[in-house]
Amino acid sequence: MPAPHLLPWSPVAGRGPHDRTGEDGATGPAGTSGPDHEASPPADSSAGRTIAGLLVQFRRGGVLPGKAWSLPFLAILGIAALVYMTSFWLDVVTTAMDRDVSHRVTVEGLVEAILDQDVDQARNTLGGLGEVMAAVLGLALTVSSIIVQLAATRFTPHITGLFFRARTNLGVLGYFVTSSVYVLWVNFSVSEQYLPHWGVLFSMVLMTGSLLLLFPYFAYVFDFLDPEKIVGRIMHDGLAAATPLRGRAGLATDHRQMRAVEAVEHLANIGLNALQQKDKGIASEAVDSLCEFGIRYGESKAAMRQEWHRIASWNRQSPDFVSLSDEAVEDLRRRATWLEWKILRQYQMLFGEGLGQIKDTCYLIAIDTRRLGEAAARRGDLHALDLAIKFFNTYLRATLNASDIRTAYNILHQYRQLAEFVLLYSRDVADGRTERREQLEHRALQIARFMRYYSAVAYGRGLTFVTEVIGHDICTLCELAFTRKSRAHDEFLQVFLAVDEHAETKEQEKSLRGVRRAQIKLATTYLLHGAEAHARKIRDDMADEPLDRLRSIWHELESLENREFWEVNDRGTNFDYLAPEQKAQLATFFGWFSGVEPLPANKRRTVSSLLPEPA
Repeated sequence: MPAPHLLPWSPVAGRGPHDRTGEDGATGPAGTSGPDHEASPPADSSAGRTIAGLLVQFRRGGVLPGKAWSLPFLAILGIAALVYMTSFWLDVVTTAMDRDVSHRVTVEGLVEAILDQDVDQARNTLGGLGEVMAAVLGLALTVSSIIVQLAATRFTPHITGLFFRARTNLGVLGYFVTSSVYVLWVNFSVSEQYLPHWGVLFSMVLMTGSLLLLFPYFAYVFDFLDPEKIVGRIMHDGLAAATPLRGRAGLATDHRQMRAVEAVEHLANIGLNALQQKDKGIASEAVDSLCEFGIRYGESKAAMRQEWHRIASWNRQSPDFVSLSDEAVEDLRRRATWLEWKILRQYQMLFGEGLGQIKDTCYLIAIDTRRLGEAAARRGDLHALDLAIKFFNTYLRATLNASDIRTAYNILHQYRQLAEFVLLYSRDVADGRTERREQLEHRALQIARFMRYYSAVAYGRGLTFVTEVIGHDICTLCELAFTRKSRAHDEFLQVFLAVDEHAETKEQEKSLRGVRRAQIKLATTYLLHGAEAHARKIRDDMADEPLDRLRSIWHELESLENREFWEVNDRGTNFDYLAPEQKAQLATFFGWFSGVEPLPANKRRTVSSLLPEPA
């Protein structure tokens, strides 16, 4: 059969929602924005509701819940008050037994003692209060500074700025400073001519409040520096800058772009530091937050002003853009995908680090790249989908260069799922949008072609298992295209039959018998649905196969009874498993080869037959 091109064809050019430009230069549907503000998503759009809900969620999560402040505060205050009132009651009881009425303790006497102090009493009280207030302020600043510095060293220096900009932190520290200054000036103003009775009382109240706030404040500091909370705050700040805004705030494009870029870079730095410290949990949080950032940003991107998609000179000099040609930068601007590029470049950096540190992070990056691609396909952003495909190819190249079979196996699993989603979603596009349906089908076909290309690269490096995995993945795509009656099915089949054509010798063909098993598996699906013509194409492609090899493949497929694979993996199923109704078609398929008959019973001994019988 004639061989298709080794490299895939270039993508079909498609216009997404970001290609429409209004009169004021803002992207999005015409008439949704004016010259003085950015367009906003429709009031009933799910994207708008999602963004608003996310921002509200993070704003509410920016401080400790009220109970976390009030319960310790009231508990300590209650205990102190109880102890004080107990001692006062004991004083009342003991003095009541004294016959000298002048020494009795009363409530009126207590109130008078608190409100009516002489100069010496006031100076003694305020002198001690000043020292205690200074100690409280110093303790709060020292503890918070040390903890924040340690967290900044572990995660990202951006934590310091976040902490000292937090309104709750500023409020508490401001209260401590104000109380100290107030006590200082009240103490300074005490003299024989002026005795600030209420000033002394207020000083006592302020100092009491400062002591009671210490415990909740330290709890707030530790809660603020929780890795999940840090990642959430950084993502919230970036999303707030990358969301359509009205008025002057929406016109400050450079400032907002800088905030969004800083958020992406800080999240990547947290992930990078976590990988270097072998902290899988924090690395996963950072990777997932980058994905969530990209998805939420994409939901409202169409309403951003056209100026937002310009790559400023300061951004052009960043490591993620400085090496790009002017044409590539212009493509990113025209396609409105510069921020998606920024996010995926961070993924590429983390992927390279994860290959040598924590490979599970590479699997998570593949999962989140698939999620970004699916979100782009769902909202019709074909250019962002193309970026996701491009970076999947980059991941595959990196794993093949490292000869990392296990990581390639998992990356291909996510890559195939992205193609499946795009193919399925193309069938759900409204009937009147034929062009969009064809564009999505073309992307799914592109993924199959890219897979086929990398199967040749893997085979050239001696990674034949990767080639077989790709064969099974493209087989799955062919089956899906067939059952969904995709107009691109014939092209999928053509790509599939070309997976093993780079084997030039008989010995090389023998090493790719797994690809042949996948092709026979697809042929049984065709026969099961009455598509004999497609099954015969597979038969014709296998016409030169040795009869002994065909006979052994027949037996291997027929003898495998367990659908679930006997080792732990992400896919969970045996590649070669055939349902009983598919096995019934094997005799028909192999009957088209003259001289191929089932193996004699005394020779039916395969790897699967040596496995324990299922319970």
